[in-house]
Amino acid sequence: MVAYYNQRQIKTEMKALIQDYLKSCSNCEELPADLVDLIKHNFLAKYVSYNSELHSIEIGVEVSDKPSSLISYPQIKVYQFPIDDKKNKWLKKSLKTSKTDLAFYGRLLNKRSTIYKNADVVVM
Repeated sequence: MVAYYNQRQIKTEMKALIQDYLKSCSNCEELPADLVDLIKHNFLAKYVSYNSELHSIEIGVEVSDKPSSLISYPQIKVYQFPIDDKKNKWLKKSLKTSKTDLAFYGRLLNKRSTIYKNADVVVM
């Protein structure tokens, strides 16, 4: 089965999905797996975790000026974003617009659908 999406539809539905993800984890101790996948994809993060003390999401991104062959351990910069932020602009602004990114978002949207759960995604 194939699911067809256009760019506008994906952007609109992803903003709603982001709100749902963050709302669902406002009282949780663990982030939903799909939210972790989304953040890793958008930020090219090495890790994503929930900080219960600060009630925030920590994102570890590899930053290195030198080729990886010269460094024995990667340098990770940690960013923290609040879950309670009403607009959650930090995550919405990270949405990308290339065809492969939109197809990834389409697959995330399909996971919430009962009809298209395992469908291939075509972006028009």
